[in-house]
Amino acid sequence: MRLRLLALTCVMSWAGLAVADPVSKSISIPPSALTKLQPENLDDLKIFQKHVHEVVEKVTPCTVCLQVGGASGSGVIVSKDGLILTAGHVSGEPGKKITVILHDGRRVNGITLGMDPGIDSGMAKITTEGDWPYTEIAPSKDLKEGQWCLTLGHPGGWKKDRPPVVRVGKVGNPNFKPPEGGLFLQSDCTLVGGDSGGPLFDMKGHVIGIHSRIGGPIAQNLHVPSDRFNEAWEGLVKGDILGVSPYLGVAMEEGAKECKLGRITFNAPAAKAGLQVGDVITKFAGKTVGNYDQMLKLLSETKPLSEVTVEVKRGTEVKEVKIRIGYRQN
Repeated sequence: MRLRLLALTCVMSWAGLAVADPVSKSISIPPSALTKLQPENLDDLKIFQKHVHEVVEKVTPCTVCLQVGGASGSGVIVSKDGLILTAGHVSGEPGKKITVILHDGRRVNGITLGMDPGIDSGMAKITTEGDWPYTEIAPSKDLKEGQWCLTLGHPGGWKKDRPPVVRVGKVGNPNFKPPEGGLFLQSDCTLVGGDSGGPLFDMKGHVIGIHSRIGGPIAQNLHVPSDRFNEAWEGLVKGDILGVSPYLGVAMEEGAKECKLGRITFNAPAAKAGLQVGDVITKFAGKTVGNYDQMLKLLSETKPLSEVTVEVKRGTEVKEVKIRIGYRQN
């Protein structure tokens, strides 16, 4: 009951706080009250609340809403030039223009960068010129179960006159492995739709995770650990799709010596481009193809989402077809 009262107090009291520059504002070492299972008395509660307000004051200007097409999610700015960490399912494919809504309602332009569908990490960047408020990233490997944490986000999307909503909770299993794979960080911070992609902070205001999956019980959630972002940083910044293979969606006709197609997967890149069963691929991305294995080798060297020209022989007719290469998880 005390914890619920504390979380509610943090959310409601935030409206009266002044926003400071998060780049220059440092957070003191968390007080001893934050090492307890829960505040034990009124003094503990006041100390806890004061510290949470200090953290929230720092990280609010860094917490953003991302509008990607007709959907929205949350994110957090982690560099002066506007790099944003979010969930892969929020940012989606690289290279899409997006709108970034700052905590005060200002709208600036952005673009999606790389993503890793396997762990659900994603990155975006503000493209409007400026120096942006940002917060630091802390290693997630040292997190302990029961450690206090907090999150900000835009549940239901950005709303006028409502700053990013604050929720306080605790780290659960810092190395949770769901049956479908991956390594995630758990917390009991209450999350709802629109929080996806938002930041999970430690009590110094450092990003330790990004919201990936909101549990059936909304206080049982999975976050992409910050270490997974650091490990994939270069590829995410470059706009790569990580942990995937280029995908065409075709199979060879059994016994064929040339690259003759015996099956086209429904709705796959080859099908969308108009390839048909019986087509013989003779060139792929400008290079001659003598058999199916040669085509697969050229495909493996192709970047997912790139567009290539494929020459096919269909009966006596030779056609050139442009195909946008897809991807599938390794």
